[in-house]
Amino acid sequence: MAEKKRKRDGIAGLRSRPAFSPPQDENGAKRHPIRRAQTAYLLAVVSALGLAMAFPPTEISWLAYVAPVPLLAMVVGAASRRHVFWAAYVGGLVFFGLGLSWVIPIKFPLTLLGWAALVAYLALYWAVFAWAARRIGETVRVPLALLAPALWVALEYLRGWLLTGLPWLYLGHTQYENPTLIQTADALGAYGPSFLAMMTAGFVADLLSRPLFVAREGPGAKGARRLNRTILVCAGLITAAWAATVGYGLWRLGQRTPRPGPIVAIIQTSVPQRVKTEARGKRDVAAEQSMLETQVRLTGEVLASARAEGLSPDLVVWPETMVPGILSRSFLEANLVSPGERAFKDDQARFRTYWEKVRETAREAGAPVLCGASDIHYRGVRPVGDEYVALRGMSRNAAFLIAPDSPAYISEHTYAKVHLVPFGEYVPFKETVLWLHDLLLKLTPRGYHYNLSAGSPNQEPFVVKFADAAARFQVAICYEDAFAYRIREMVRPRKTSGGKAIDFLVNISNDGWFARPMSADAPGLKQSAEHKQHLNLCVFRAIENRIPVVRSVNTGISAIITSDGRIADAAEGADLERGNLEGFAVGRIELDERLAPYTRAGDAFARACLAASAGLGIAAAIAVRFRQK
Repeated sequence: MAEKKRKRDGIAGLRSRPAFSPPQDENGAKRHPIRRAQTAYLLAVVSALGLAMAFPPTEISWLAYVAPVPLLAMVVGAASRRHVFWAAYVGGLVFFGLGLSWVIPIKFPLTLLGWAALVAYLALYWAVFAWAARRIGETVRVPLALLAPALWVALEYLRGWLLTGLPWLYLGHTQYENPTLIQTADALGAYGPSFLAMMTAGFVADLLSRPLFVAREGPGAKGARRLNRTILVCAGLITAAWAATVGYGLWRLGQRTPRPGPIVAIIQTSVPQRVKTEARGKRDVAAEQSMLETQVRLTGEVLASARAEGLSPDLVVWPETMVPGILSRSFLEANLVSPGERAFKDDQARFRTYWEKVRETAREAGAPVLCGASDIHYRGVRPVGDEYVALRGMSRNAAFLIAPDSPAYISEHTYAKVHLVPFGEYVPFKETVLWLHDLLLKLTPRGYHYNLSAGSPNQEPFVVKFADAAARFQVAICYEDAFAYRIREMVRPRKTSGGKAIDFLVNISNDGWFARPMSADAPGLKQSAEHKQHLNLCVFRAIENRIPVVRSVNTGISAIITSDGRIADAAEGADLERGNLEGFAVGRIELDERLAPYTRAGDAFARACLAASAGLGIAAAIAVRFRQK
């Protein structure tokens, strides 16, 4: 009986233990626990709301340094790892749901389902971050000031690669208007500012969750207290990190290396995606011509403005796909003689006039025009059913450079988009899991084409002449500018020379997908948070590779960004209050000869954080295994 009673008492004792014993600091000092599950969820949501406010549209950038503190306090203090995981997941749902609310479509409920799935997926990164920080912190004595930033950056890096990647809403992106604090991006990428922000938050969380004073060790030290060494070490590290960041930023901003480059004129149109879609689907020639004439008119206005300032543009840039047609030479020059091809004769004639209109505009500007349009490698026709005849050949999202003296239908140079947007430009699994591809295709909005092909990653750069010199540039179409590694591929020196492969970057995009109507009755548009979020990505691309960036965006914020991340000229809209987002800007870009460490080494810092996180995870797993023995 006594033996059975001892066993029952032992089992009862195990079951009655608290779900969580707070991790011990030096000398056995314990962190302050959070007993109530509701408090854990509340803290995670508070962090999510604070971080969402650090991004556009509110842009309270200093919140990036303090908003993660409640989340981190929850990580080390919640009653169980289960609560840590699910509370952080809820926080992630709130953060990404707010930060990506601009994705919510107006007319397409199926795309709304896609938005919900995207947010649910991204929230997992918060949950994994919190669970891993808790699990490692229970076994390996690493302060949050070091553990949290390493884990956070590692997961940001993975998020930018997995499932084609979504490098959006990185913590460091909140600092794009603080040039001194983001110059480290030319060595560490956008991950450097993310690390500093999370390191600061981790230090504050350590101050709140760890005792500031602990018992003094040694004989005769009974009752004596001293400062916590962990807090002291972290205080020294965070001070050094801030000093290095500010010092490096001031040094980089104080360098005067740029040399004069070409004068660039940028056009910003105000066309919602609905208008473009209906014009293409219904073959509305009047709507297509209206879009083209608007760009011609805006080009005339920017030229007049430039000449009033004594400037003569060397390059005119129009937004992505705003020439409503196919501008590839193979289609424009095709001899359409077979019965099936006659269905395309009207299209060919119309697109030829569009091409000629662009060249005419280039002649009036005295400078080449870079424009976005479709590029189809025409190879004939094929029947589909009894009535429809489709073009054969690759269809690509492209940028064409048409000069004043370009021969008919022959562009100076063409770039085809490399990094395509899943469910926007193609549906995955077409070549691997056909049944899944067909299912996903049925869930996508009707009226769009999902058959685009990607261009080659190593396309030759464009060349623009100015004064007695020439400059090389490459084009990032749409969200290609979000992928730091893709821009680095464009800039990285070729084997034959030591200098950068291009002198500046041009981003053309159609953010008309995310412009919102002023009201149900008003025809005007208003910009969404996406427009500024997209702009801040280009600020980091400029710093990372020390190249100026030129943006021409439909409905978005077109701008000229210097190589140190300053927005020199911007076309935010002619009349935002009335919903007219049209605009233009003109300015001389300054070329930068500096070869940034990031251009050479890429995401080495982020990979180091990933390796460190993996190493700590392995060490924690080994420690748990030994304790179980």
